[in-house]
Amino acid sequence: MARLVEALNRFFGRVEILALGLENERSAAEAALAKGMPLEAREHARTILSVLPDSAVGLALWADAAEDAWLDQEVVASLTDLAKRVPWRADVWLRLGRAGQRIGWDGARDALERATSAPEERDAARLALLDLSDLDLAAGDPARAQRWLDRIPAPLTTVPDRDVALRRAECALAYGDLDGARAAAEILGEPTAIEGRAALVLARLALAEASAAAGFPAAGSSAAALPPAVVGRALDLGLRALVLDVPGAAELCAALVAASRDVLVVDRVRRVVRAAGALDEPTWAAAFAFAEGRRDDARQALARGLSAGDRAAAAALLRMAVETRDLGALDALVARDKDAKDDDKEPRGAAAPPLPPDLVRLRDAAAMASAGQGSGALDALDAVTGEGAAWADDMRRAIAQAWVPPAGGPAGARAAAAWGDVLRELARTAKLLDRLDLLAAIEALAVERERPLRAAVVGEFNAGKSTFLNALLGEDVAPTGVLPTTATLHWVAWAPDPFARVVVRGGQDRVVPHAALKDTLRALAAAGDKVARVFIYAPIERLKRVEILDTPGFNAPDPDHIAEARRAFDEAHVAIWLLDAPQAMKESERRVLSEISALGVPVQILANKADRLKPDALETVLAHVRDSLAASAITSLTPPIAFSARLSLKGRLGDEAALAASGWAEVEALFAEQIVDASDALRERALRRKAGRIAAELAQAASARAAEDREAGRRARAEADRLRASAAYLRRERRALAAAIDKALEPARRELASDLRPIAALPEERKRTDASVRAYVQERLVARLSWPLSAEIARAARAGAEPAARATRGASGADEGGAAPSPRAAAHVRAVLMGMVAVHDAPDELAARPIEGVVEAAIDAFAMALSAEAEAPVPPPASAAVELRAQALRAAFEAPVTPASA
Repeated sequence: MARLVEALNRFFGRVEILALGLENERSAAEAALAKGMPLEAREHARTILSVLPDSAVGLALWADAAEDAWLDQEVVASLTDLAKRVPWRADVWLRLGRAGQRIGWDGARDALERATSAPEERDAARLALLDLSDLDLAAGDPARAQRWLDRIPAPLTTVPDRDVALRRAECALAYGDLDGARAAAEILGEPTAIEGRAALVLARLALAEASAAAGFPAAGSSAAALPPAVVGRALDLGLRALVLDVPGAAELCAALVAASRDVLVVDRVRRVVRAAGALDEPTWAAAFAFAEGRRDDARQALARGLSAGDRAAAAALLRMAVETRDLGALDALVARDKDAKDDDKEPRGAAAPPLPPDLVRLRDAAAMASAGQGSGALDALDAVTGEGAAWADDMRRAIAQAWVPPAGGPAGARAAAAWGDVLRELARTAKLLDRLDLLAAIEALAVERERPLRAAVVGEFNAGKSTFLNALLGEDVAPTGVLPTTATLHWVAWAPDPFARVVVRGGQDRVVPHAALKDTLRALAAAGDKVARVFIYAPIERLKRVEILDTPGFNAPDPDHIAEARRAFDEAHVAIWLLDAPQAMKESERRVLSEISALGVPVQILANKADRLKPDALETVLAHVRDSLAASAITSLTPPIAFSARLSLKGRLGDEAALAASGWAEVEALFAEQIVDASDALRERALRRKAGRIAAELAQAASARAAEDREAGRRARAEADRLRASAAYLRRERRALAAAIDKALEPARRELASDLRPIAALPEERKRTDASVRAYVQERLVARLSWPLSAEIARAARAGAEPAARATRGASGADEGGAAPSPRAAAHVRAVLMGMVAVHDAPDELAARPIEGVVEAAIDAFAMALSAEAEAPVPPPASAAVELRAQALRAAFEAPVTPASA
């Protein structure tokens, strides 16, 4: 940057200095600066100021000399006085702000902001905007940093601004906007050997992209879970930044080392750190201890750094706590902050960073989860973003997995899920996604938990299902011999009195005694009425523990009946498939059994009508059934059993000989041991199957909603960028635009002149004093000029920001915004016109005069409105957190079972 004295010499000249005989002092000071003798130059400058205290040239010489001598206190003092003399000089404010930063002066930021408001000194204003962006990035405010960058005009050449691209990439990474970071990184390209900051950005981007590709949030994922090639590339770039002493490089490299278990990588970094003489620093001591599995040593090393007020140790502890999922490290930082608060002072060390709010929430969530408050922990994790996002997602999944423990052990043995928590979480998600259909299904699950086990008796028509059911219950309850055209699902449940309820589609239910059920079904079929379902109630003790679903045959001719039979799979906790032994395991049966197996419904295979086969033939049939099941990968709870439902029913009704010949004893024992006694495990399995399906559907819906919201956010950001670019263009080019727009307003001004012609005949005094005349002029001027002026400015704004406008419109090229200015911008323009009338002595003459100054003010007002619209806060959608929670619960239900599980 050029010396201040050179610029101010041209501006002020040397009249005062020559008049007071100080020219020799001035030339000697400049010569000393040129020879690299800043202290000598400083003395000459102080001599000038002792005679001429307000000399801009003397103050500039003092500032240049003090800056060369690294006397930053004097730089601030001299530039503070100089800025009072030349407040329009951006270079003065820029240097004052930079010097102020070096000594921690409170006015540094304000000085930089003053530098940005000098449009005629674009280079200095640009540097000030970059510095302000850096300040906000360091303070963890990427949104504000981005706004400073948006004010930097695009370069006049086709070469992109790499300094801006670098900071845009850093802002995008802070946001978790990988698309934005990639776009900025493309401008940066491969960094040179001395571009350490760019190397650090690319390292962070490589890790974030790998995290996203692995299904983790873009920020904060553990390097241990990432591909070694990616970590190696990031470490190469990070070490380059480390050697160049780029802020943040040590923390990144230390975190990568802490998560690494590669001896060669750790040794390589150790050599670099040893060469830098930093091996004993707490950050690195802890990193190498983590890498070697010495977690307690790592914590102790960082604790030593914290106790000494080491800012780097605090930052490293934060990073490593996230990288290694170490709650103990967070506790150490919390203890440090608590001690500082108890002592009523800031944490020791130069601006030692406190525990970020995200990590405070994460730690609180961990405490709640440990206390069994999973739902509260999930609520706390919803607000965790940034570097703690991946850790928060790990916690979400751990909480969900604790609610739904993985299945394992012998068939059907699994720990019960925390159904209260699970159903509340599913219902919450369904409400947020407006899925009332799933909300009803979730409420049905809550009811199902309290109901008896449901066993579906399934098979093809005429397999003896209803006869088996009657034998199972010991009473002739279910109707047998009903034609397949009238067959429907029979739900058999306990009630203190025996009766049946026939649900008719579109008609009135029929309530009949058991004896009249078969005739009722026939009569409804003859009348063409559709039976939806039949509920059969009986005071049978077994029905208090197990409800039976007697299904239509799968080979019934009516597709509705087949569909009803399939729906029974979803409602049942276990299925009992009856084969017709003389023709067992037909292809049609194998196909449906595979379907049941794929749904996860446990199945028990029984071969009915064994009394029709001789013992040798029956054994051959059972062997065929076992082979067919194995070939189709279909599992029966126990090996298939052959029996006779007909003889079993006769036996259950009192024929002991029939009972002995039926094979019922084995069926009865199986039903008691594998179904009734295992009812809790079978119900748990069914509830998990149904809840898992709901969780999967909710996760899919949540992902779709989140994708829509992300796209809406992308469009909103693109529109905000377009508005900022338009505003910047209007401010930058307002003088040239004002002349063109003023000329374009001539037709409107002629119409205005015609409207104001009657006022010309009025006395001058009345023109000046009559409020009604002034009100009329104001109304006409605003009516005639407001819209044309607003439209012309809007047209110019769009033309100036056309690249951003094209990005907003997308590939189709359609202009979504139209030609109309926004209501806010048009209101700003109206306010300018109304103010013009209010302050003008002869408002009726406005139509005849050029109004370039007014147009320029209107352009400024229009740009101000665009900037305000661009900065309008857009609350982040809750869909992102909903998506993460839904995915965590779906993953818990999809967790693989252990090999020993059912």
